[in-house]
Amino acid sequence: MDKLAEKILFNLKIIPTNENGVPFAATPFVPFIAMFNPESFAVKDEIEWSSKCPPNSTKTDPGFLRVVPRQFTLEFTLDGTGVNTGGAKIPVTLQVGLFRSVTMDVQGRTHRPPYLLVQYGTFVNFCVLNSATVTYTMFDLHGLPIRAKISATFTERSVGALSDILDMFSSPDLTHEVIVKQWDLLPLLTYQTYKNQDYYLQVAKANKLKNFRKLEAGRKLRMPPISDEPVTMK
Repeated sequence: MDKLAEKILFNLKIIPTNENGVPFAATPFVPFIAMFNPESFAVKDEIEWSSKCPPNSTKTDPGFLRVVPRQFTLEFTLDGTGVNTGGAKIPVTLQVGLFRSVTMDVQGRTHRPPYLLVQYGTFVNFCVLNSATVTYTMFDLHGLPIRAKISATFTERSVGALSDILDMFSSPDLTHEVIVKQWDLLPLLTYQTYKNQDYYLQVAKANKLKNFRKLEAGRKLRMPPISDEPVTMK
């Protein structure tokens, strides 16, 4: 497999779609493919509660209002030096322009920016762009940017049955890998994957951890499919 094919297959892709999640069939159809995969990837889940307080009372029992659509933020680098394209120097301004055209251009038929499909590894998400910040970090002798970072925030959207199918690819029912950072705790890493820290013993057993209270920074941990059966460490 050549480098271009690998990039198309494995790198972050942002694809414009219609309201039903179908990629644009119009020509030219050019998705945005990141030259370098994200430096960071943050997912925000939020629940909205009512905090009304009864008269003459200082106590509240927050009432559930709704689950706010998930938001996620990606940070990735654009490079115009040719370091990752076999020497071909693609201007950073052109790359920024492509990103903006894919995510922000108002479409004539719908009079709004496009719906999007973001895919990175096993993460597949239908969404819309909320905001994007471009930070130029390196310039040539003429003052033209040759490297930049984009921080983009998206809001998840549902397109019915198709979303349910694609959610399987980013589900904790599949095996994931995480890299341990300094001070990481196994229950926290478990919660981030399964939304339930009580599964940490199953994760410890799957990784044959002798001391799950002290994780080695840089180690890869498998996050396997989880059963509800209780697990004890021997």
